[in-house]
Amino acid sequence: MLHVSDRTDDRVTAGLPETVDLYTTPGLRAVGDRIIDEGCLHLTLDASHTAHMDSTGITMLITWYQRLERLGGTMSVTDVPHHLYDLLLRLGLDSVMTITPHATTTDAPTS
Repeated sequence: MLHVSDRTDDRVTAGLPETVDLYTTPGLRAVGDRIIDEGCLHLTLDASHTAHMDSTGITMLITWYQRLERLGGTMSVTDVPHHLYDLLLRLGLDSVMTITPHATTTDAPTS
């Protein structure tokens, strides 16, 4: 399920589940559509826990982006695992929404 973690005025941050596919997308889409219907203009999706996204999930993202754009809003997907980040870039979605990859942490050498 789409989990709303922050709602401030017309900005909403929500976390995507581990799997976004044919089976989970209808429920996710219903919640996301309701969020937009309730006045969200700037939607940030946290993908840090998302391990799998199929074409229905991609279509859902595009649909939300299109709705928000028509309303003068924006959409971003943050903390995207690298395999999904690469897919979203290959599809060109970075040209219409902000997509931020999962930050890799490296241990700095100690002196």
